[in-house]
Amino acid sequence: MPPSKRLAERSGPPASYLRLIPAHDDALRWRLQAVAGVILISFCLLLTRVWHLQVMRGHDFLRLSEQNRLRHHRVPSLRGKLLDRDGHILATNRPAYSLIAMPEDLQPEKELRAALQKLNISLDHLDIATRRTLLSKTSPQPVIVQPDMPRDQVAYFVEHRMDYPGLDLDITPLRSYPHGLLAAHLLGYMGQISETQLQRQSDRQYDADALVGQYGLERQYESVLRGISGIRRVEVDTFGRETQQLAINPPIPGVNLVLTLDLALQQTAEQLLETHTGSIVALDPRNGEILASVSNPAFDPNLFAAHLSSSAWTQLTTDSQHPLHNRVIQGQYPPGSIFKIITAIAALEDGVITPRTTMCCHGHYTYGRRTYRDWKHAGHGCVDLYQALVQSCDVYFYHVGQEVGVDRLSYYARAFGLGQATGIAPGTEKPGLIPSKQWKRQIRGEPWYGGETLSVAIGQGYTLTTPLQVANLMATVANGGTLYRPYAVRWQERLDGAILHETTPEVVHRLAVKPSHLQEVKKSLWGVIHDAKGTGRQARHERIAIAGKTATVQVVSLPKDGGGPNFQAHLPAHQRDHAWFAAFAPVDNPRIVVVVMIEHAGKGGSHFAYIAKTLVQTYLERHLVSAHISHRQTQAMN
Repeated sequence: MPPSKRLAERSGPPASYLRLIPAHDDALRWRLQAVAGVILISFCLLLTRVWHLQVMRGHDFLRLSEQNRLRHHRVPSLRGKLLDRDGHILATNRPAYSLIAMPEDLQPEKELRAALQKLNISLDHLDIATRRTLLSKTSPQPVIVQPDMPRDQVAYFVEHRMDYPGLDLDITPLRSYPHGLLAAHLLGYMGQISETQLQRQSDRQYDADALVGQYGLERQYESVLRGISGIRRVEVDTFGRETQQLAINPPIPGVNLVLTLDLALQQTAEQLLETHTGSIVALDPRNGEILASVSNPAFDPNLFAAHLSSSAWTQLTTDSQHPLHNRVIQGQYPPGSIFKIITAIAALEDGVITPRTTMCCHGHYTYGRRTYRDWKHAGHGCVDLYQALVQSCDVYFYHVGQEVGVDRLSYYARAFGLGQATGIAPGTEKPGLIPSKQWKRQIRGEPWYGGETLSVAIGQGYTLTTPLQVANLMATVANGGTLYRPYAVRWQERLDGAILHETTPEVVHRLAVKPSHLQEVKKSLWGVIHDAKGTGRQARHERIAIAGKTATVQVVSLPKDGGGPNFQAHLPAHQRDHAWFAAFAPVDNPRIVVVVMIEHAGKGGSHFAYIAKTLVQTYLERHLVSAHISHRQTQAMN
């Protein structure tokens, strides 16, 4: 048989054979044609899809494939240190191991929980948003499961790493405060970034679990302390474990802050205030530098370094002693007799009195139908301005304050920086309150009554100040009438020590007050410490000329008979008097101002004058300041 014939037989019936199908079999023919058409169309669609995926989308799928193999990890920058004025470290960084997870590589939740249980880690300790991100397995960014892991957990994980797909260890720098509670309110603390802060960031430098400055200088200088994060490009295996580092864009460390604080002075102040609730602040009256700032009770900022638990946060925020409250700039108290400095200067400037004006004190002052008592029941006798300030005579300043009037008292008080934020901590500092007739009409809708002026004249009534404002007042008197804006950072510097930005002392204004009037007040404040009748004699130092003022602030009204000498001891603690003592030294060339404020002390500021004396001596002797009281200086003060 010819080959062509054999081939034809093997190939099946020719096309003409289909035409030999009887007409009644047309349905079968159409079915065969339909099947052939479907097969042809499907094949064309398949070819089209393959062409689209391979040619049109090939680059995209190649990129996705690379992403499954390659990862980009953010490398945190080294946060800048906080140093005292002499270079002692107040805040630094320490290395810590953190357990991190790549959500897309994790085991199912049940297996993950069981595996973590062996590390004594529970997913339930994570906040809801972090736990949701972790278990969704959609986040391309690593999530911190356990920050600052103990060494035993680290050792166990390393030994059993194959049992933890999607989990890895990351060495990260955590904030460390080597002195614990010292200056905690000023330095501040770190905390996990909030959702609002995350949304506000413009440079996308933070991950959802980043730690940022949330309080104090850590917050105020966050932008310069944090530095700039780097990026690591790494290769991972099918379990999400890193196999090799391909490239790195190194981080840029943050700058250091050299503060105005004096560590030795700060430590001494912390020790002296340890058993009291209150605050101490020390300033350099020549420029506004804060030398010490203590608020007690305090908190340990190290607690915040590695994601503070919700229970620990609740304990801090519900503590009745309010350890997170910075009493130096947020505590608002009547200034008591320290305000008599304002009343005296206002009266001298407005010509109401001269330094020799004498008034007689019999222990009380009658205004209208009310009698206002002096703190000394028997009275002080006839006194001039010097003795009125030295003995803190209330009756003298009732007379003077009534003549000056509340609006003029308000004017001079604000000129000395009272009743307004100093600007040292925008957003957190309290302004205090200096009342006036207009203030009362606007806020209370009532007229001002003459008897209220008497309370203001001795620093009571509506008047409220912060310890930092009182320190500013004393500094302005000490330096001869220049009101500086307090500051706590001397300069910013790079790791190599190069200074980037140095703070220039800022003059708010210079008071239009006669130097002779300020000198009269300074002489009287010197007498408070050195005169035989002075209320601050406990601050007297044999070699240093200290000037100061005591104050006692009533929290509740006294009974008509004054309550007797033991009245305060029988009151509940929260109703006892506050105590102030404010001082500066040396008188002839002031280098330091110290303000001590003790809450509910139950006794006057004279009992705490020794604190100021100790701090003045600590600072001046360390800085080799010649502070001897010369014969000429003693004569000048007299």
